[in-house]
Amino acid sequence: MFYSIMKGMYRKLETAVVIPCYNEEKMITQTIKKLPKYIDHVIAVNDASTDDTIGVLNKLKKQNDRLIVVDNKTNQGVGGALISGYNYAIEQTKATAIGIVAGDDQFDSSYLQAMLDDFIDQSADYVKASRFFHREAFKTMPKYRQFGNIFISLLTKFSTGYYSITDITNGCGWLRRDIIEKVDFSIVEKRYDYETSMLTALSIVNAKVIDHAVPAHYGDEKSTIKLIPTAWRNLKAVWKGFWRRIYYKYVLYGFHPVALFLFTGMFFLIISLLIAGFLLYVKLFAHQSPTAGSVMLAVLPFILSVQLVLTALTIDVSNENNNFKK
Repeated sequence: MFYSIMKGMYRKLETAVVIPCYNEEKMITQTIKKLPKYIDHVIAVNDASTDDTIGVLNKLKKQNDRLIVVDNKTNQGVGGALISGYNYAIEQTKATAIGIVAGDDQFDSSYLQAMLDDFIDQSADYVKASRFFHREAFKTMPKYRQFGNIFISLLTKFSTGYYSITDITNGCGWLRRDIIEKVDFSIVEKRYDYETSMLTALSIVNAKVIDHAVPAHYGDEKSTIKLIPTAWRNLKAVWKGFWRRIYYKYVLYGFHPVALFLFTGMFFLIISLLIAGFLLYVKLFAHQSPTAGSVMLAVLPFILSVQLVLTALTIDVSNENNNFKK
């Protein structure tokens, strides 16, 4: 179905788009100019850029009455910039749908309309872009980004509980105002691991998240991401996010079999490792070979722990689409 895209509210929804900007003086102009006319508010957040991003934004503001410039005096990272934009949208506008668009013009904003239709028609809390549904996605994506996205996406599925979501590091899309108001931003990371921690925070409040296929293109801009430090931060965010989600969803808000199976499985794993360590110590230092029975004392708890953990993960996967609270 075709919907009008004239300036103003889209399908009776007031909309705002947040654009985090850090050293985007070359790309931000075309990013903003390409945004559809039906978007009511464009909130560009200058995250203490060291180039002339703020100057470019102020010039654009004089030409664009829907452009709002938020100037972070200290650099807070992409997550911090987005949170600043969310806060402005919540406090200063009545936007029901709040979008996220990168400031480097890698995202084709013409897809925002179809994503907004999914947002409305499927009653989603968050519709996010995914580059992985297009056959050409991996051909145009730099090799190091391919590896990083696949690796982090796999780990983040366990961290967030959104097992069907792909392209975790692509945060462009639409968020519902009331779900933003529910999110505890104290547990959301502010740097390049923002996306993984944000999905974890959304999972804790049982937000409905769906993917929408969107291609990406990579221009001549230089990424400021440092691969190894960023990967390490993401690993820490995934680890913390997993246990935080388990605690909030399956312990604090009502004890769930997932927690029972997982914690029991971890207990038996520790028992197995302790027994195995003791047997190895006896073998190396007392020069006594363990009996078959003593070996089984280590093996059986290990097998049981694997079964319990797999059961917990199976239930967790099945819960993905069954716990949305509207």
